[in-house]
Amino acid sequence: MLYKNLHIITKVFANLLCKLLGQPSISNLETQLHDQHVQIQQLEKQERALYRVISKIRASLELETIFRTATKETCKLLRIERIAVYRFYENWGGEFVSDFEFAETGWDDVETLGKNTVWNDSYLQEHQGGRYRNNETLVVSDVYAAGLSQCHLEILEQFHIRAYATAPIFVGKKLWGVLAAYQHSQPHEWKKLEIQFLSQIATQLGFAVKQAEFLAQAEQKATELYKANQQQDILFNLVAEIRESLNLDTLFKTTAREIRKALRSDRVTIFRFDLESNYTSGEFVSENILPDYDSTIAIKVKDDCFGEKYTVAYHQGRIQVLSDIYQAGLKDCHIQLLEQFQIKAQIVAPLMKGKTLWGLLCVHQCHCSREWETSEIQFIQQLAAQFNVALKHSELLEQSRSQANQLAQANHALELANSQLEKISKLDALTQIANRHCYEQFLEQEWNRLRLTENYLSLILFDIDYFKNYNDSYGHLAGDECLIQVARAAQAVLKRPTDLLARYGGEEFIVILPNTSESGAIKVTKLIQKSIQELKIPHMKNNFQYFVTVSLGVAIAIPTAKSSAQDLINAADKALYKAKEQGRNRWVCAATKSSDEE
Repeated sequence: MLYKNLHIITKVFANLLCKLLGQPSISNLETQLHDQHVQIQQLEKQERALYRVISKIRASLELETIFRTATKETCKLLRIERIAVYRFYENWGGEFVSDFEFAETGWDDVETLGKNTVWNDSYLQEHQGGRYRNNETLVVSDVYAAGLSQCHLEILEQFHIRAYATAPIFVGKKLWGVLAAYQHSQPHEWKKLEIQFLSQIATQLGFAVKQAEFLAQAEQKATELYKANQQQDILFNLVAEIRESLNLDTLFKTTAREIRKALRSDRVTIFRFDLESNYTSGEFVSENILPDYDSTIAIKVKDDCFGEKYTVAYHQGRIQVLSDIYQAGLKDCHIQLLEQFQIKAQIVAPLMKGKTLWGLLCVHQCHCSREWETSEIQFIQQLAAQFNVALKHSELLEQSRSQANQLAQANHALELANSQLEKISKLDALTQIANRHCYEQFLEQEWNRLRLTENYLSLILFDIDYFKNYNDSYGHLAGDECLIQVARAAQAVLKRPTDLLARYGGEEFIVILPNTSESGAIKVTKLIQKSIQELKIPHMKNNFQYFVTVSLGVAIAIPTAKSSAQDLINAADKALYKAKEQGRNRWVCAATKSSDEE
């Protein structure tokens, strides 16, 4: 009791002395120290939260999933009522994207922004993004105390917005949109750390959009190549039939069927002119048609206008392409003729017999208008040309070789595109080694295979020592580069094509070694540890070394029906944990007691 009173008296005396000397009091210093400690804790919490959100963003290649994850996590971490994403149009207007919004319960049905709400801000349109083009944030703690214009305030009131903070989303150097945090129920004093966190998430979303664009381009290219390959395949087969047979009826039927299937049109017909009529009459001699529409077979057609208006053009090889017969400037008599056959859109290509216009190859769309693609028009043009070849067998060989070469190129390009897509789906986006999905499939496959052969399967689990300290000291970009270098060093150790290195998660990696006993696994473990040490990546926050080191756990098993691959992972994980307990920068094997520091 006496000691406590003496301590109080001493503290009062010290505070009085500090006051007389014009210095901060002991109490003030303690308060400042406590505030700084709280701020450091908040910063560490934000860094951990940011790392979790970034990890979830990078774990997906689907843009919708990425934005939903980011908005939900950000909303909960900032403890605000709504996070929304605003995307700019080309004219610098824009809209809130419905699939990218998250709101806390109670605010998700109240005039939600996320129903593709168009919000054209005249200031943003006039200044082409305004402050956001300069990568600046906008923070308003209370809309009624921010000096906003009345029209702006009325829009905010419509959506019950009382406070907001926004950060720009850049895709490369282009301003793509804005990540917005909203508070509805009351004003909100935005903290510096909250704005910093919001900006960091916006930056990561920009990276995600860029990655999604690359993937979409690859998928679009693969789709186009597949379609081109399909058309080229049909063309090649038709050319082969033309070479083998000069029976026009057979060729017409095959051609009409394959064209309609390839273009998914409503009707494909072959029309033959009555040459004695000077191109004013003829009939449809072959067709392939959906059952919903009328057949044209054997119908006599007479058009006195055709000879003088279209014959010359068709003789020159021109193709008629109509996306909508009612918007093509046709004469009434011509429209009436097309309506007779329920035609709404069509492609018509000339069929030449030597230098004579023999007939027409017609592709009809009957249920609606249609915008024909360039590749479809070229496809029809190529097919029509083959009928001339059918009459001159000597020309057929040269053209079929050309088509075969085009088909081979299309197949090769398609294989490359498919291979690239498959590679993207199995690789970790950052380190370019196998991802978690890939290693799970590989481990299960090897476990089942080795269970039948009763051979060893070894597994190494390792992670970077004090990696959080490394990120805190050098930043996340340096952390990413560190992960890349560690992955490369470990990959260089593995010499057998049957071995697999994968990113397990965060700073953790896993190595799968089929047909490898304990001695072989320990040898690989030591080499991995050594190769990473030899990188000499500076790490001043490593408690025992001033460069990056790793801790490793090793497990070996002969797969059986009573055990599982997960048991092996658990054993390696426990060994890794023991390595960390024993001081890190070492390895522990589940089948041995421990190892000395290497």
